Amino acid sequence: MSTKLVAVLGATGTQGGSVVTSLLAHGGYSVRAITRDTTSAKAQALKAKGIEVVSASLTDAPSLVKAFEGAYAVFGVTVPFTKDSEVLQGRNIVDAAKEAKVPLLVWSSLFSTSEASHGKYTTIYHFDQKSEVDKYVRSSGQPTVIIHTGGFMENLIKFGQLQKDPSDANKWNIVYPILRPDVVIPSIYITADLGNIVAAIIDRWDDETWREKLTKDVVVAAPYLVSINEIISTLKNLTGKEFTYVERPALDSEKAPYECANDGFFRYPQQTTLQDLGVKLHSFEDYARKEVVQFIQSAQ
Repeated sequence: MSTKLVAVLGATGTQGGSVVTSLLAHGGYSVRAITRDTTSAKAQALKAKGIEVVSASLTDAPSLVKAFEGAYAVFGVTVPFTKDSEVLQGRNIVDAAKEAKVPLLVWSSLFSTSEASHGKYTTIYHFDQKSEVDKYVRSSGQPTVIIHTGGFMENLIKFGQLQKDPSDANKWNIVYPILRPDVVIPSIYITADLGNIVAAIIDRWDDETWREKLTKDVVVAAPYLVSINEIISTLKNLTGKEFTYVERPALDSEKAPYECANDGFFRYPQQTTLQDLGVKLHSFEDYARKEVVQFIQSAQ
């Protein structure tokens, strides 16, 4: 069995948690879970599984270097919507991986909406700041595979986009701000798929042919396109209940992302990389069967 160590940032979060789960199921790597708070319930649950849990901050580069020491691979992800720029966070990850002589950084990122929209949308910072880190990666000399993820289907429940209708017990609403129901969004069942994608990349890293392929361009982790109309149709078929799209007013911070989507700028080029890697991928229906049906049943 391999004794290669994989250090996982955000190990108690959605993305890092998916990577930890997949690496444990894989069984071929040891895992070092990195989190800001090692005393949290989620961190303690990882410790109970026998996982090494260490503390580091994305704004403290020396703490990252220490957390990465001895790692064969690092999974890197930044935290959006905080006072600390994701450019700073991401550069610290890259610099620390290089200083710790990590053979592989797997970096979870997004495309630049400023560039994709030809300068029309310049305030979608959680996209553009990650994209700035992509540029830094390419100039850094740190061996890195860049992943661009699709929209997380988990947000349907996590962010209250699926809501029980207050006046009808058999009816549910799909609630979004100003998003046209026919607009398709590149998407992923992140907890089920991202970790398997990362594990497959790490598995292939010693193969020079794969290394060249994986670093030639970004790896698109958005297995399918889905619209609100398709979400509603699938959920109706699975549950037999009525679903209706409800458009709510957009907050100022939401206008640009949803207008950008309505204009068709949230898209990725077609790739066969994930299929070539042999990764088992899930559909929206898979997510709905596993998560949404149970959520609706528990709300009855």
